[in-house]
Amino acid sequence: MQNESSNWPSWISFLILLAFMTPPAMGEGKPLIIAHRGASKAAPENTAAAILRACKMGAKIIEFDVRKTADGELVLFHDDKLERIAGVKGSIEGSDWESIKKLDVGSWFDEAFSDQKPITMGKAIELCREGGAIALVEHKSGDAASYAKIISELKAEKDVIVQSFNWRFLAGFRKQLPGIPVGALGSKKLSDKIGAIVELNPEWVGWKFSDLSAADLETLQKLKFRVALWTVNGPEEAEKWKALGVDGIITDVPDVMLKIAEQGSQ
Repeated sequence: MQNESSNWPSWISFLILLAFMTPPAMGEGKPLIIAHRGASKAAPENTAAAILRACKMGAKIIEFDVRKTADGELVLFHDDKLERIAGVKGSIEGSDWESIKKLDVGSWFDEAFSDQKPITMGKAIELCREGGAIALVEHKSGDAASYAKIISELKAEKDVIVQSFNWRFLAGFRKQLPGIPVGALGSKKLSDKIGAIVELNPEWVGWKFSDLSAADLETLQKLKFRVALWTVNGPEEAEKWKALGVDGIITDVPDVMLKIAEQGSQ
């Protein structure tokens, strides 16, 4: 049986989801700070350590990347190859979970994290929930039904957002779980993709900050889209976009960005 206090993260999660789903009031509030692959400047990306560190810093939305193994497990990993992080050849998609779960995915960052092994999407969602944070699940590979199955089994519909560069995946995921907010990720020239964004009608748009202009942001705001920018690590850039009314900042340094978001908000 759960005690009464264990339910509070779901209320926080629900309020954050509402913040992304409600049409923006331009120039009001402060940006939501999203920990990119966890607190990935303080701990190895896409690991339990990075998620826990982001929660400790106070991040209320934690992004992580998900790929599907050859035998169907959804696991945290960004790259399409294993070499950079795990130091071995191969890929998530070409390996089974039994071999993947034994990999060291922390030593590349620092020997102090040599105990870090790959974790499943389900485990990552649970860690976020325990830390009072929304899980921002970024699809890298795998089918929509597999993602929906894990989220449904965990009864985590109010605790997740799903984003992807693959907008066809997002459309398919919406059919599986229509109540979950989705984020359409993109880069390069926004005007070339406005039509597709409008057709998909995501709850929010996540764009590469260096490819977005103030005029682009205004266009998205006029269309009533929430906008998050990736990956903003510089204080000056963060201050600039905060002043322009961006809704979310995806960052490797959530502790730094949380301080900036709070400045002048009292």
